[in-house]
Formats: sequence, C-alpha cells, structure tokens
Amino acid sequence: MKILLIRRDNIGDLILTTPLIATLAGQKTNKLDLLVNTYNKDVLEGNPHIGKVHLYCKSHHRKLGQTLLGVYLARLKTIFSVRFARYDVAIVGSSDKRALKWAKMSGAKRIIAIGDHWPDCVTDKIPSVKGQHIVESLNKLSQPLGIDQLPGPLELYVSEPEIAKMAEKYGIKRDKPVYGVQISARKPQQRWQVEKFIEFTRRLSAREDCQIVLFWSPGAEDNPEHPGDDSKAQRIIDACADINLIALPTRSIRELMAAMSLCDQIITSDGGALHIAAGVQKPVVAMFGNSDAVYWGPWKVPCAVINAPSEDVGLLDVDSVYSHFTALRARVLAPAEERVLLTA
Repeated sequence: MKILLIRRDNIGDLILTTPLIATLAGQKTNKLDLLVNTYNKDVLEGNPHIGKVHLYCKSHHRKLGQTLLGVYLARLKTIFSVRFARYDVAIVGSSDKRALKWAKMSGAKRIIAIGDHWPDCVTDKIPSVKGQHIVESLNKLSQPLGIDQLPGPLELYVSEPEIAKMAEKYGIKRDKPVYGVQISARKPQQRWQVEKFIEFTRRLSAREDCQIVLFWSPGAEDNPEHPGDDSKAQRIIDACADINLIALPTRSIRELMAAMSLCDQIITSDGGALHIAAGVQKPVVAMFGNSDAVYWGPWKVPCAVINAPSEDVGLLDVDSVYSHFTALRARVLAPAEERVLLTA
C-alpha cells in the first residue's frame, strides 16, 4: 500500500508526527512517503521509515536569491511528482484545509483526517478526543488501515559526526554535566525574563561544576520575518561572563539537534525546541504559558512541566523553576527503584 502523509506545518508539529511515521512504516506491506515544507524537512534526515520526501516551499521560506517564480515552478514540479506517484491513501496530518488540497491532488482513493468538519472527499474521518496528547491523537490516523498499536517515542536521527562537530566547534566537554538553557519563544506569554534566566543560570553554576549551553534564535528582535533574541542573549552572556557559559545561537535545525544531543538536561518554554529536546531523548523542564500542556507536553522523556500562573511564563519565579529543574535532575540520576518513589 502506498501512503502519502501530508505535514507541511511547523517544526514541532512534524517532530510530533514521527511516532505515527514509525507506526505506519512498521507494516511490511506499506510504503510511506511524506509531503513537508522546506523549512521543517531537516528533522526527517536519517529517518529510516521514510521513502520519498516531497518538498513544498512557502513563499516566505524561499532561499536567498530564489525568485517567487522559481518557488512556483518548484511547487508545480511537486504537484506532478505527487500526482504521478499514484498513492492508495493520503493522510492529512493537520486541520489545515490547504493540506487537504494536496491530498485531493494526489488522486488517492482514500483520504484520512481527524475531525468531522471535513468535506465528503475525506473518506475516513477520525473523531477528535479532548484530553489526549497530540501524539496519541495523530496515531489514530493509522486505525482505518487496520493498525492498532500504541505510539512510540519521538524519533530524531543525529549522526555522531554531527554531534562531535558541535562539541568541537563550541568546546563542549563530556567530562561534566551539560545543561541546556533555551531562551527563545515565539509567543509573548511563553517568554521568561532575562533577569530570571541570569539568576537561574548563576544558581545552576554555583550548585555544581557544570557547563551551561545558552540556546537562542539568532537575529534582531525587530526583524519582521524572523525575530531573534541576540540582544537578550548578549545581556545573559555579559552577566554570566565569570561562569562556564557556552553561547550557542541556533542557526539551523540540524545544529540545534546535535547540540541538544550533548546536553544532560534542558530547560525551555513550549515550542519547537521543546520537541527537539524530547526528540533526542533528553530530560526536559518545560514552561507553559498560554498553550495546553496536556496536548503539547514533552512526550515519553523524563520531564517536569510547569504551568505558569495566569497562563504567563513571565510570572514564574526563579525558585520554582530552579526547584523543578534540580528535582528532575535528581530523579534522572536516582537508581531505578528510587526513581519510582521520586515520581510518585
């Protein structure tokens, strides 16, 4: 059976779809291809479950020097590639109606999607269930194909050379704990103040001999296309000049994946970086503001989820965040029998 899975969304959305990818491809009779965008495609590199990857370029994601006409020509090429692949099933991995257009263009006889709001061209409508994690919800897209199994962990594949390159480039040693502190968040209510990051980082450094890797999205704060946190990061770097802080602006998804693979534990607000951390199987402290932690929380990794008061991460105090971070670290380091007691 030839299956096309359509997931032309954000980075985190695609990462959260990797358990479904493994579920679908785990059936010997299935051949699974994906349609994704040029922005999120790098998270699929090395994934052994995938056949062909069809690329869709959004106009605002075009590369430097690439014309709008070039984008539209590439899109036309993708349309023909999808159409001529002759898929039996198209799976819409989001509620985006534009994704449905691609499913229809594929010519697949069966189209599967979540929700009852779809038109009749969707042959299999999966009921949406409140209170589920997104991974559990997405996994139900496999049920109309006769697959009944629980979703596994998130799957990101980072090579040892990629990891070693980042360790050498930024001087990250593996002889002491490495803690990742990721400060960028797209939504205002998911952002923690610079002063609090500074105090948190200094307290971690005073607690034990460790390396702290500072992650952020590079760029100016007022960039309308891709706002960054260079100025915010610089304030933290300046205030922590006397401790073992490694500044690491994340210029590509692959670099972030490799660098997070070097960490023993990570703290971040909800967003794509959270799911990259979980995707490389790292313990993570996740700060949630105005997003649903039940739906978007870390999947199948040791974690501490902090729901902010009034749905605003900025209202979280350093004591609470520090306590969650150190408690998670203790739980991770504890022997298995003690870990059960610490989790209870």
